[in-house]
Amino acid sequence: MKRFASLFVTAAAGLSFCGTAQAGPDWVERGDAGSVLGGAQLTLGEGSIRTIQGTLSGALLGPGADFEDMFIISIAEPATFSFTTANANFNSTMYLLNITQGNEAFGLLGADDFGESSGAILTGVATDGSGAQVTNPGLYALVVTFSGNRCQSRTGNIFRFDTPTEITGPDGPGGTNPHEGWANEGSFSGGEYIIDVVGVEFAEVPAPGGVMLAGIAGLIAARRRRA
Repeated sequence: MKRFASLFVTAAAGLSFCGTAQAGPDWVERGDAGSVLGGAQLTLGEGSIRTIQGTLSGALLGPGADFEDMFIISIAEPATFSFTTANANFNSTMYLLNITQGNEAFGLLGADDFGESSGAILTGVATDGSGAQVTNPGLYALVVTFSGNRCQSRTGNIFRFDTPTEITGPDGPGGTNPHEGWANEGSFSGGEYIIDVVGVEFAEVPAPGGVMLAGIAGLIAARRRRA
């Protein structure tokens, strides 16, 4: 299903992120990358991203709990890009979401590898027979979380994992609706992680002087056709 994707940038967004320009190809989470599109962290820099690094709060529940990190990235090479958990002290899951012109995130691909290893590998083509794939370069949302934590829409799980190592498309009962939240089907876990990244670039070039506010709300800065 083809959709439009947009990046929204404003200097007065209520859900915004303030930071300085990245000097190199590694993006390190600043503060807390949010769990839904309105709080997603926009990656700022020039050229390719080599790694994405961050922290989930583990088994801590209640105020301050952090079980999902969402980043806005730009896929430059749809045919060859990949995200690989290079280092994590928990069993990771990754999801890739489409960003639409209406400021919604729809499920595209997911990789869990639950019970198999400490790290998921996510590439651009589903292996579950759903036919989902990334065909066009542009802006997407990458989510890092723990194994068993499922993307949900108003009608249920967006993705269905029939085998431990598949890359799944949005074939769950909630797959045709936008992402709204999360449902834990495993054990709460987390810690530090490093994701190796191939074929991906920063979502936005920093403003002159290196300081800007960026949020997923406000003025339309780009309109690109999605897979």
